[in-house]
Amino acid sequence: MTADVASPKRHGLAVLWDVIVAPRTAFEYLRDRPQWGWAFVALCVLGIGGAFLQIPAGLHVVEATLHQSAATDPNFAAMSPEKQQQIVRQAQQIQSFSWTFFPVIAIISIAIAALIFLVGNAIFKGQGRFAQLFALAANVALINFGIGYLLIGVLTALHGPDAFSTQRDILTVLPSLAWVAPGGNPKVVTLLATFNPFQIWSFVLLAMGLGIIARIPRVPAYALAAIVSFGGILFAVPFAK
Repeated sequence: MTADVASPKRHGLAVLWDVIVAPRTAFEYLRDRPQWGWAFVALCVLGIGGAFLQIPAGLHVVEATLHQSAATDPNFAAMSPEKQQQIVRQAQQIQSFSWTFFPVIAIISIAIAALIFLVGNAIFKGQGRFAQLFALAANVALINFGIGYLLIGVLTALHGPDAFSTQRDILTVLPSLAWVAPGGNPKVVTLLATFNPFQIWSFVLLAMGLGIIARIPRVPAYALAAIVSFGGILFAVPFAK
């Protein structure tokens, strides 16, 4: 049976909607007709919107962080007030245009996820192809890169920039396990903040998709989904301050 007979062509946004409301239907379609263009456009629109909304809070975090450095870092404290303000302005300018990096970060993250899935597919003798696994990663990325990031922006805007003095304040604005340890060690908070509804939702969808699209057994599918969904803590936690 050909892909055309098995799965009549559908618009990418319709498939993306099914990822949210009927994921099995979406993954069965992506198995026959891998596509990711509309998913990437949608997650970039939502994610960039979230990044714009976070700019005021980010600017305040930069200013508060550098002012704190003046009290704790002898090298920074030794600078003239003019030099300190120059550094603050330069950091804030970078923060103001940080949204421009969002599409690049998103596509690299999707590609890395697809490569991890491809390796797992080979190890566990799955039936997936790179195009299918890339489509899975891109469509599910709508959840955390799109919806989740937009919600972070909305929540930071509602709280106002003065409510955010550290990157940890922004990190914990979403409901997560970090809420059970307010004021805890930054590394612990960063670890716990990873376990939020959008990361967990993405984790479950990725595991389901690997089973449907690549025919990877349940346990390995969940293991691969966990690496992609939560593996970032291996890099974020050591650098958390």
